[in-house]
Amino acid sequence: MTRSLTTAVSAAAQAPVVRPVYLARLDYASGVVRLASAPFDLAWGGESYLGVGSLGAITAVEEGADLQTWTVQLQLSGVRSELIAIALGEHYQGRDARLLLALVDDQHALIADPVVIFRGRMDTQDIELGETGTIVLTVQSRLADWHRPRVSRYTDAEQRARFAGDKGLQYVNQMADKTLHWGRD
Repeated sequence: MTRSLTTAVSAAAQAPVVRPVYLARLDYASGVVRLASAPFDLAWGGESYLGVGSLGAITAVEEGADLQTWTVQLQLSGVRSELIAIALGEHYQGRDARLLLALVDDQHALIADPVVIFRGRMDTQDIELGETGTIVLTVQSRLADWHRPRVSRYTDAEQRARFAGDKGLQYVNQMADKTLHWGRD
């Protein structure tokens, strides 16, 4: 995956002090959950990212030239009850997830545009409840969808199930055994 850095981010990365922050953007059914690895909230692109500080962990982000599924795990410990409720009660599998790397200045403001370091779909979500909650979310690259079988048939029943009232395939069953005469006999 190629990435382009803005000149401001490139200059900040070469500074004597670099302050990296991970941003996670998780698209749940009720809305997008935005988290930052900083101990303070961040704003970028008109969106606010909730600072979780040292409560979170991210596995190594790997990628390569091979056509295979890559995964990354996001772990949150000591999670607020509203995030646990979202994790427990909503459909999440197959929904979009992005992990971005941002740099902040000494005033805790984002420098230019964060870089997308992983983009995929949410796959599994392990939740441990105790005195505090822990969520471990596995995100797979979009290549995971490559191996999923596409079970689709060109039948009238399937067409009507997908598009009510569509009669475009109503004669398909008759066509299988139909003898057609083309041109002269």
